[in-house]
Amino acid sequence: MIVIVRMLTDSDAKKLWDSIIFQKDLLQSSLDKKGRLLYLTKRVGCNEASLFIHTNDLNGVIDLVLGPLGKIEGVTDISIIHLLRPRFFPVPKDTYGMKRFVITAKVNPQQYREVYKKLLNPNIPEGLRKVYYAFTFQQHEGDLQYSLLAEEEESVRKFVTEHINTINGIISTQLQQAEKTKPFISYKEWLEYTSEGNAVPAWHHYMENHFAFAE
Repeated sequence: MIVIVRMLTDSDAKKLWDSIIFQKDLLQSSLDKKGRLLYLTKRVGCNEASLFIHTNDLNGVIDLVLGPLGKIEGVTDISIIHLLRPRFFPVPKDTYGMKRFVITAKVNPQQYREVYKKLLNPNIPEGLRKVYYAFTFQQHEGDLQYSLLAEEEESVRKFVTEHINTINGIISTQLQQAEKTKPFISYKEWLEYTSEGNAVPAWHHYMENHFAFAE
């Protein structure tokens, strides 16, 4: 499974970001064979850093939080978000330079299944590209999370207003832009990882440009 470990700070978000990157070897060592660091990301306007981890043993993630992550200076809160029934979509080569956005939706529990099915393959307008989609069941933020690529935020907002907010069962939505991404494995390792049946096929073209900076 893929989990997101989200760390908040009430001070300098850049310092938190740099500290995680500086300690990446220690963090991976702490996980040992129980998990693999994939990448770090940050949302615009948020004093946070979100670490994406693939794991088959959540005890490894808990040990990571209780150990080195929790000891990073400036961390004031940590939450663990599960990507449940995740779907990662093919991303065309022409998407480099596009902005990534995250849509979080609060859903009526009685209509979870129906809403999930409707959003799995929605009619995406021209200019938008699907990245990933999953249940998250975040207590305060929402139940479903959708990641899209777009040139401009306005086109995503229009999609949310016209195609998501109108679905029966959607209670509320939030839209945020991902500010930056930092991979913790090389692009070659990413290709090997995605070939192992880890539910992230063909996400290569968008991520290749990011992984080039990690090698």
